[in-house]
Amino acid sequence: MVAIKTIGQVLKEKRTALGLGLSEAEQLTQVQKLYIVALETDDYKALPGEFYIKAYLKQYAERLGLNADRIIQAYDEGKGITVEDKEDIQETYHFVKPSDRVDPEEDGPKTWQHYVPIISLSSAAVLILVAVVVAVIMNHPETPTLITNDYSTSKSESVQKSTVASTSKTSESSVPNIRVPDTKIAVTGSGSAITANISNIEDPVKVEFSVADGSNIWVGMSNSDLTAAGKTLSSTMKTISSVLTTGVTSSVISVGTVNGLTITINGQKLDLSLLSTTGPATITLQIDRKSTTTTNATGQ
Repeated sequence: MVAIKTIGQVLKEKRTALGLGLSEAEQLTQVQKLYIVALETDDYKALPGEFYIKAYLKQYAERLGLNADRIIQAYDEGKGITVEDKEDIQETYHFVKPSDRVDPEEDGPKTWQHYVPIISLSSAAVLILVAVVVAVIMNHPETPTLITNDYSTSKSESVQKSTVASTSKTSESSVPNIRVPDTKIAVTGSGSAITANISNIEDPVKVEFSVADGSNIWVGMSNSDLTAAGKTLSSTMKTISSVLTTGVTSSVISVGTVNGLTITINGQKLDLSLLSTTGPATITLQIDRKSTTTTNATGQ
């Protein structure tokens, strides 16, 4: 039997079919319980914004084993989802817990063909080792006499000192001094939104996120190589880094919470103390690039 259901109904029925309560679903999907309830009741106004709605829909659907692209398409079109009866849905999206998964065992004794690749690789490694040893022995130079060695050493030291002196004079007279600008970050704002004005910075601009032990924080960033769905930091993945697109002048960082979160920009720590919220927050990066100033050492 074909039926049209809302996105929330499909998500809730799938969670129920997997035998997951709200707390278990929160642990599995890394989506907060209150947002799970909002998604399953199609109450999108309870979510912080359009970016979070799609990110949480994608993350929740994928962790439940549903077709995330189909869910996002239904949301964008504002339509329901056409599904078969309950049995078909369960059969299509059969969930197997990690603890129940068993790797298939090989039946029967292993034949000699099983060891052919291992024997071939071992033989190749031995031949390469023998070839290297022979090459070293064949190309080993004769031991020079004491007189020749002393002469070569003295000559080498003399040439080296002459080269260093010449290089030093050339560097002092012609190599320019390059002043690398100091990157400055000024933070304004409060509550759940702040702006970081970054000046005197050069590409590439690398942003690094890290979390404290026991924290689970979702992060997303526009105008960067971070995926549209963002990433979730946890005890198993405590640090991620992303590089802003070359030449961009702004980027928006979205986070699930700031508790236990640290952000650095090109190695400089970003001050998050003005964010007083315990829930989702946004950090807008305003980037002002300035070129380095080059002057000649002679003042010309």
